[in-house]
Amino acid sequence: MNRAELLLFFIAVMVVFLPVSAVEQQTAAAQVMVTNVTLDPQVFMVDDTGTVTVEVINNGAQSVAISRVTMYDEKIRIESRAYDTTMYLGAGNRMTFTFTVTTTVPDGIYYPVFSMDFRDAGYLRYPVKLQVQDKPLKVSILSKPDVFTSGKKEQVEVLIGNPRDNGVSGVIVYPMGEGIEASPSSIFIGMIAPDQSQKVTFSITPHQTTILEIHVDYMNGINPHAEVIQFPIGIGKSKTRADPILSNIQVEKSGKTYSITGDVNNAGLEVANAVVISTGDSVVPVDPYRKYVVGTLQPDDFSAFEVTFTAEGTDKVPVEVSYKDNDGNLYTTMTIIDIPVTKPGAQETEGMPLMMIAVILVCAAVIGGIVWFSWRKR
Repeated sequence: MNRAELLLFFIAVMVVFLPVSAVEQQTAAAQVMVTNVTLDPQVFMVDDTGTVTVEVINNGAQSVAISRVTMYDEKIRIESRAYDTTMYLGAGNRMTFTFTVTTTVPDGIYYPVFSMDFRDAGYLRYPVKLQVQDKPLKVSILSKPDVFTSGKKEQVEVLIGNPRDNGVSGVIVYPMGEGIEASPSSIFIGMIAPDQSQKVTFSITPHQTTILEIHVDYMNGINPHAEVIQFPIGIGKSKTRADPILSNIQVEKSGKTYSITGDVNNAGLEVANAVVISTGDSVVPVDPYRKYVVGTLQPDDFSAFEVTFTAEGTDKVPVEVSYKDNDGNLYTTMTIIDIPVTKPGAQETEGMPLMMIAVILVCAAVIGGIVWFSWRKR
């Protein structure tokens, strides 16, 4: 066989066998398919960075050579480089490819394309569904007092809701504000599933009129996010606190000592603790009841009391009621009560007419007896 015949022979062999080999390679590549796609986070927010992981499997009976794997999209920014190293996916084996993406796009659903090029036979294209949802957590105040009292602890209940289609993690809630003490200082919630909510309660003690802020920090995938709401805190008198009122007041005097008796009623909605009744500085407390300790008064409850004192040169006496709330804060109320005026030496001056009247009556009785006896005798 000469050279020309030998060349023709090799050409014929290539013509016969090469198409068969190409068909086999294409058949093997066709057995490679995407089996799973994982996104972290499952649903992105605007400007979030996350990962897209694609898993492929070779369902064929022979290995497939892969020359390049990449992901591309006109709007979604792909941060990862392509896999450009030649690799082999064996029969029945799986392989995963992870790409970092950034969603600098508005709300919507996008389809970045996963692309796998085979070295000897075509390519695989797979559009990945990626959702961008710019819905933050919702924070609302469930309950709070209408009016805060300076130095008094009040309960504020907060609700954190997740309206998103995916769960968020690392949720932390904490209050802030000038002149505010909060207990606890923060509450860790952790995960909030989609369409779920979580309640938290803080004890807030304000010392001035201010703005209370409720902060919520959370993570969507690896991306930190934060929400905050504000509401004003006004300082005033609580509508529910204890309200001691004096009633059935009676004033009696024995010598130089006055005695005030009556009832003290709790007309408020909270318990009054350590209730003590005393007189003000314009009079002098004396035994046996310089101060009267009532103790605890429940709402709508009452107790009798008595205080004793001496007073000169005044017709009014201040009666003070002091009590504590459940947090130990001290409150006082003052009631002014009228009493008869007493001046120095008035007791003796008032006693003289009575003695004179008694003497006159005795003398009149004696004289009358003498006259009557004389008349009988005649």
